[in-house]
Amino acid sequence: MPLIALGLRRAIAMKLMPKAFKAGQSVSSFRQVLRAKDLQYRWSTVLSDWRTVNEIEAKKDVMKYIRKDRLPSPRLMIEEPWKYSKEYVYKADTWSRTRPDEPFEERTVTLLSDKPLTSREIEEQITAKWAGWKYKPERLERVQATTVFRMVEPSVETVD
Repeated sequence: MPLIALGLRRAIAMKLMPKAFKAGQSVSSFRQVLRAKDLQYRWSTVLSDWRTVNEIEAKKDVMKYIRKDRLPSPRLMIEEPWKYSKEYVYKADTWSRTRPDEPFEERTVTLLSDKPLTSREIEEQITAKWAGWKYKPERLERVQATTVFRMVEPSVETVD
């Protein structure tokens, strides 16, 4: 088997994790799958990634079910130690098209903010910024906020 770089192994493993959750697989059996595919990496990092991806899967699309005039509860926000320029990161699904007779083009848009936003505010900001983005010729038909991330300070990891 070819040697796969550590960062790439981790990225591939994180892409495989949601399917493992849905199949009801435990982290230990998932680790065995990684070994079989020669994608193993540090166990404590696998556990951290498992918890992170599991939280994302459990809380994704939560904004769809919150009233448009309400802020999401902090317990429904996915807390991530990833580096972004703002504290809150919102994902929203958008539907657009260039002509009325064409099918909708669906894409996910990311919006960054320093303050918590309601679904209505997210949709308004995306609609206002749409014309300045690269999707200019397309007409925005619909926006739906789906997920909210809150950036937190990364926890200190001990070195083995």
